Parts: sequence; C-alpha cells; structure tokens
Amino acid sequence: MQVNTNLYGDLILLTTPVLVGANESIGFKTDIFEASDGTEQRTPLKDKARQTLSFSCLSVRQAVAQQFNVQWGGIRQLWAVPLYQERQFVGDVSSDFIACNTDIYDFRDNSLALLKNDVGVQLVEIVEVQATGLQLSEVTTFKNAKLYPVRVCFINGDITRNISGIHASMSVDFIVVDEPAIEPEAPVQFLGDDLYFFNLTYSGDAMQATISQQQNLLDNGIGEIYQSTDWNFARYSKQYRAVLKWQQQIRDYKNFLFRRQGRYRPFWLPTYESNLRSKSTGTVTTTLVVEADQYKQLADQRQHIAIKCNGAWTAHTINASSLTSSSTVQMTISPALNKAAASIQRISYLGLHRLDADNITLNYQGAGIAEVAVPILELGV
Repeated sequence: MQVNTNLYGDLILLTTPVLVGANESIGFKTDIFEASDGTEQRTPLKDKARQTLSFSCLSVRQAVAQQFNVQWGGIRQLWAVPLYQERQFVGDVSSDFIACNTDIYDFRDNSLALLKNDVGVQLVEIVEVQATGLQLSEVTTFKNAKLYPVRVCFINGDITRNISGIHASMSVDFIVVDEPAIEPEAPVQFLGDDLYFFNLTYSGDAMQATISQQQNLLDNGIGEIYQSTDWNFARYSKQYRAVLKWQQQIRDYKNFLFRRQGRYRPFWLPTYESNLRSKSTGTVTTTLVVEADQYKQLADQRQHIAIKCNGAWTAHTINASSLTSSSTVQMTISPALNKAAASIQRISYLGLHRLDADNITLNYQGAGIAEVAVPILELGV
C-alpha cells in the first residue's frame, strides 16, 4: 500500500507476510595492503555499513491483485520495510509516546515504525528515541499493538514471482537507504586490542580449520624441487558460526560486527584447543610448567596464551620459556595467574584475529533464532 510521510514523502509500505528464512546482510569495505612478510595494513573505506534485506512474501486469494499492482507500479519507488524479526508487543497506544524497549531494537531518531494488530497497520514517525520509549511526531491511537522498526529501502534488481490460481509469492532484495550507524563501546582490552572469549560452534561434531602459509616453489621439471616462504609465520583460519537466540543476542552480535567494521579491526581470541598441557603443581603465579610437545623447537613464536580455570578464561603473555628437561618447558607469564594448578582446565594459544569477510549475512530461522557464519583469520601470535 502507498503511504505519505513527512520524512520521506510517498512510500510503498510492505504489508504482505514475510516467510521464514529472511536474510539480513551487513556489509563494510576494507582496503588491505599485505607486505611480503605477511603483515597487513588495513584501511576502512566506508563510514557506514551497507544493509540489505532479502526475503519472500506470500499473498493469497483476494490479496493477489493488490500485490501485483503494488509490485508492478512500485518496483522503482522507495519502500517502507518493517523489520518483522524485531517485533515487540506494546499494547494500547493513545498518545504521542510509545513505551517500549529501545536498547536492543533498531529504532532511530527521525525514522519510522509500524504498529500492527489483527485488524490493520499504522505507520508512525519517530521524532526521538528515548531510554523508555519513542517520542512520535503526533498523537496516535492504536489497540493491542505489536511494534516494528521500519527501514526505508529500494529494490535491488528485479522482483521474482511464483504464481498459481490462489496464491502469489515474491522474492526480493532491498537495499536500506537509512543505513545503520551503530557505535558500540570498546570491550575488554589486551595489549591495545579487543579481547573476546565467545564460543565457536561446531557444524556437526567437529570444526574444520586450515593452517596456511605463503609458498614459493622452484621446479624446473628435471631436477630437485625447492620451496620457501616469505611470511613470518603460518596463518590459522576457521569459521565463526553462531546460533543467536532472541533479540538480545542478535543485538550483541551486531554490536560485535560494527565494532569489527568488516575486516578492519582485529581482536584477540583463543584457539580453544589444548595447545599446551600443564604439568604445574600447587599455586601457579608467574611460572607455568607444561609438557614440551615440540613447543621450543617449532612454536615458540607463539607468545600469547589463554588459560581456562574453573570455567573462566584469562589472557597472558609468555615473557620467557626454557626447556628444563627433554619433556618439560618452563614459562614465565604475565599477568600472574594466581590459581591452583588443579583448577586449570585448558591452555590455548591466543591469537590476534580479524574477520575474513566484509559482508556478513544473518539468516533468520523464525521463533527469534538467527544463524550466521563468517570466516575468521589469525593474523598475529
């Protein structure tokens, strides 16, 4: 249906039901200059993220005629698209203020929202987002309302339709005009970069990871083959797959994405593997004793570790290490652990990572659940 707004003029309001399986893509743009030794210099090229909404809508019987007219005549107009995945119930509204949760929902000053019930819909204009609700441009009366943020969009490309005698569905990609500008607070820091201990979710019963390093091959086809590398050390990559339940987790994940700015901003993350095996006894302060496991011979470039004790992770730097026997390495770490050796559950390498994609897609499964997967790449050790 066509509506008129003070903020954007005439818009096509999307009112047809959205089917399960909608996607929301958040895209950044990063310029990466890689030196011959594998080190990187990254520059963000966009101040705001590009947001894309992709989904299918279904109309049945009498609504099919209106759906065709709206799509045919409105394909190159601006659309008001409700974020149906961000629904909250607000009850009866009878003023120019809607009391609602604004912390975890995508409401913005000078933007739009939708009120919807079993009878109809009403588009409202938001003047200001406050801590306890939305200040509207005018008094609104609406009963038994559900509230949705609304984004102003245009259709990217064509509309794909599947039609029969009694129903019609459309598949469409919308590019958001009023782009999001989330500025999350900095998390806990370690050596000047963000530190996270979020879980990595398996796909099935395991996780696939790759160790890679640039390789030079010299092979003239008739003699020996030689190989070398210019990189300082190998890189470790894997998929960060997350299943997000309910709006709070989805909002927290978006804050993480906007903090990262795609491939731009690095962060510390453990491998979550048992990379070092503790042999310490008593209370561990700044001295940690571990199994040798070829650490000194092949992995002593790795100078940062994460230690899990009693279910909690802490980050540490290895200041010095030495072989005290053929099977034992003694390490000096900072800050001090100050935990009983028996409480150590796991010691993992701690690496400086970045996202290995500028465009990340959230797939909404329905029932408040979203799934997302993005490759992450370890840059420094």
